[in-house]
Amino acid sequence: MKKHQKHAKLTRKNIGNFAANEIAIMGTTCGEIKKFAGAVASNLPHRNPAFLDMDHKTDEEELEKSFYGDVHLQVTDKIKFHRLDVKSNYNNFEKRQLFNTSDILIVNGNHYEASEQLLFIDDRKPLIKKIQKVKKPIGIVFPEGQTSIPQEVLDVLPELNDLPKWSIEKEGTIKEVADYIDQYYKKPTLKGLVLVGGKSTRMGKDKSTLKYHDVPQWQYAKNLLIKYCKEVYLSTAHDSNAFEDQKTISDKFIGLGPMGGILSAFQEDPNAAWVVIACDLPLLSEKTLDDLVNQRDTSKYATSFKSPSLDFPEPLICIWEPRSYGKLLEYLSWGYSCPRKVLINSDINLLIPEFEEELTNANTLEEYKKIKSEI
Repeated sequence: MKKHQKHAKLTRKNIGNFAANEIAIMGTTCGEIKKFAGAVASNLPHRNPAFLDMDHKTDEEELEKSFYGDVHLQVTDKIKFHRLDVKSNYNNFEKRQLFNTSDILIVNGNHYEASEQLLFIDDRKPLIKKIQKVKKPIGIVFPEGQTSIPQEVLDVLPELNDLPKWSIEKEGTIKEVADYIDQYYKKPTLKGLVLVGGKSTRMGKDKSTLKYHDVPQWQYAKNLLIKYCKEVYLSTAHDSNAFEDQKTISDKFIGLGPMGGILSAFQEDPNAAWVVIACDLPLLSEKTLDDLVNQRDTSKYATSFKSPSLDFPEPLICIWEPRSYGKLLEYLSWGYSCPRKVLINSDINLLIPEFEEELTNANTLEEYKKIKSEI
């Protein structure tokens, strides 16, 4: 008998306890962990690093000073930074929302577990006492005076012998560790999405079937993306027989236009970054897409061009990083279905197009004929 499934089976985001890329530093004192984490983070500014720690010393006096009255949440603008104080329990799912803005999370392994571990060999905090928490070690750090891994640790984890090792006493160790972590956590895979849409009211026909370059425009757009993407999909408003031989993603979020197409792509694969282009960009070429992909910033929500006509980010020639999936859903929950509004109000990498004319789209038959005559 087939087992009854209560919930829809969705592709889940690859994530640890708190973040997609999380590494716990363990095997030494909390003071040493904080010092080392800060030094490593200073060498990874392009990855927007974050740090998760715990303080056992909080007392009632500090609690009273931190909050005005009985408020449960307090946000303070400190001019050069912002401070968030939360009185209620902050569970792991809520922490994930916070750390979604970071590309790499460094965790105090004395208090929290993470997917990967960077291990110190320090007599002050014998690693053997927490050996059961070591699930996926990626490197060994020797503080001053330490040069070898204790045999009792190797008896349990002999694979530690094969990991890269660094000594704090050696000059340049911090940068070497940071570079290793930077390389360890790869950029999300790029997948392509061509927004096909359907019949255009102003054009009077389906813009994806128009021919500017001897092939339908959907085919032209797809061919452009193949160079950069592992897979390229056509985004359709509904299941269509028009693209039987193509990889398609039909809208799961109905009636939302481009927003529905982007969200449906993330539902298909929430771990990929999606290069999204509209099908009505006949002048778009590899020159512009080269700039977009080469200047991609994975630490941001998206990489986009500044629209020449509206002076705003262009959501339909854009790389949407995996972290933007939740942001798009958040805006949808507030009643916004405009992906441009999400870009305007998010931390993105905004590029100035070198070939501005390539961002031109055709919305009417007159524009179609004019552009076709100029190609």
